[in-house]
Amino acid sequence: MSKRLFLKQFELVAVVGSNKCPGSKITTEQRRSFIVQHNRLRSKLIHGKLTNKNGKHMPSGKNMMKMVWSCTLEKAAQLWAERCVMKHSERDGKTGENLYFWSSSNTIPKEELRTAGVFSSKDWWSELPELYRNNPKNILTDKVWEQGIGHFTQMAWGKTYKIGCGIASHCDGGKAVYVVCQYRPRGNMIGELIYELGKPCKTDGDCRTKKCHVKSGLCEK
Repeated sequence: MSKRLFLKQFELVAVVGSNKCPGSKITTEQRRSFIVQHNRLRSKLIHGKLTNKNGKHMPSGKNMMKMVWSCTLEKAAQLWAERCVMKHSERDGKTGENLYFWSSSNTIPKEELRTAGVFSSKDWWSELPELYRNNPKNILTDKVWEQGIGHFTQMAWGKTYKIGCGIASHCDGGKAVYVVCQYRPRGNMIGELIYELGKPCKTDGDCRTKKCHVKSGLCEK
């Protein structure tokens, strides 16, 4: 069983990180699964390869940031995941957050935890084909928000480029797993573009940051 939860207001911390975090409680493989899945989906989105609930292709985009890992966000996300609650943490207003959990009548095998980044990200992103309707201007309005697409829009937020996630597998005697991902700068700002409309970058000059990851079309810091 899975359950999703999101709030209109986000609040908490972040800083730059790396792919190896001191004292981390998640594996390199788990960490990689989160960031690879996010960047893969963001790339497909701005290339116009994905469709919404209406069956229409999402508009292509530009200046979509390539996400990097933040050890600070990972630490905060891990601490919150270990509380085993499906409610948002108290953050500082500059950090976004997605929550996910699944449970079983039996202890969840550790092998299933290896790809937690993949299936939690897919669950959040499923709001695009299941709930998100045509939005030609690509602006997050109150009406768009009310569709219940907050997980997807945070993952797709063009200006967000830091991510850190935590996984807690001890909940309910090992029969429930909680996943928390935190993002910075936060997305889901009412009245703002989810991502800029345009064409994915092909050269550094196409990016506001002056650095293009050509293979994905995402911009880098």
